[in-house]
Amino acid sequence: MPLHRRDGTYFGTLCALDPLPHELSDDDVAIFELLSGLIAYEMESEERRLRQEAAVRNLEDFVAVASHDLRQPLTIMYGWAQLLVSRVKRGDSTQNLTEIAETMLLSARDAILLSDALLDTASIDTGSFTLDTGPTDLVGIVDGAVSELRVIASEHEFVVESPSELVIQADESRLGRVIRNLLDNAVKYAPAESGPITVQLAEITCSGEARVSISVCDCGGGVNDDELGHLFDRQYRAPAASSLGVRGTGLGLYVVRQIVEAHGGTVWAEHGQPSGLCVRLTLPRF
Repeated sequence: MPLHRRDGTYFGTLCALDPLPHELSDDDVAIFELLSGLIAYEMESEERRLRQEAAVRNLEDFVAVASHDLRQPLTIMYGWAQLLVSRVKRGDSTQNLTEIAETMLLSARDAILLSDALLDTASIDTGSFTLDTGPTDLVGIVDGAVSELRVIASEHEFVVESPSELVIQADESRLGRVIRNLLDNAVKYAPAESGPITVQLAEITCSGEARVSISVCDCGGGVNDDELGHLFDRQYRAPAASSLGVRGTGLGLYVVRQIVEAHGGTVWAEHGQPSGLCVRLTLPRF
């Protein structure tokens, strides 16, 4: 007697062995159908319970990691703020105070990026993820994000190749998060001495449709071929992250993909030339 889930999918068979085979009556068949239904229901319930327990464990692990990662930059900011206050009272030089302020700025930016990723992930999970679209200048978004990093990651070189203006209909706030996440990843995984981080904006035509292209490329160590397809998976962490001591929740690129696809766009990663990683995306030009 086949065992079926409630959605009709098959996952097993109930068998009975009789040393003295005989013709089964309708009552016998009905009993076997009832028994197989009960077994199928119990098996499905057990599967569902195990999935729920796994989901709860994953959520607990995620909250623990996210809480730790969010606490880290906040703790750094708190400590440096205390130091800043004491040195201001002591009348330290402007240079020393500027270095402290830059460290605090970097920590604040890390906390904001993580909190944005957590909020976006929560809205995606609950089905409340929406876009607030309007005329958006991509060049302005990129210039603003690069200007931030030139202050807090001054050891890196940034090259921007773009037209003077490139306006599309998009959610300006969320596309800003996309650009900041991509640049932040490049800074984390590509040492300053490896080469410049390049951002390219262009108008293109794809299958007769006007689109815009955005690329963020670095000259770091890159990733292996089998890692490329997983970079945008939720909570995926490339092995290089651990070896480089880079902490994170694995949500940055996942949120990037969700935002880009919500705009009707496409995002992917490929090997840089001659080294590093390039993340490219296209968006509708309307």
